[in-house]
Amino acid sequence: MEEYAQISMLLDFYGQLLTKRQYEILDMHYNGDCSLGEIAGQLNISRQGVYDGVKKGKEALMSYERKLGLVNRFTKHEKNLRSILEYLKEMKDIENKDNLNSIIDICVRKLENVILEL
Repeated sequence: MEEYAQISMLLDFYGQLLTKRQYEILDMHYNGDCSLGEIAGQLNISRQGVYDGVKKGKEALMSYERKLGLVNRFTKHEKNLRSILEYLKEMKDIENKDNLNSIIDICVRKLENVILEL
């Protein structure tokens, strides 16, 4: 199931770089949850053609990610921002001023790192 989420995210980032047919096949398979046989029937191509489209499309998406790393950067930034959000939520409940300053310092450093990587 993790493969489906990974390919779906790669499609969001790099889908428009694929051929129209590759995108259509991968979108139907990974986002539309269609089987290879169902896709073949809808597109009037062989099941082998669908399989080849899925294989080549996945390879292209993985190649784009290896070269550009956009999904990796996005997930890293998302993780950092979620962490900052959790720290900020904790700040509401802190009574000790020293702890508050410490959490603010952590948030600032994390935000600086996210901004530097943009």
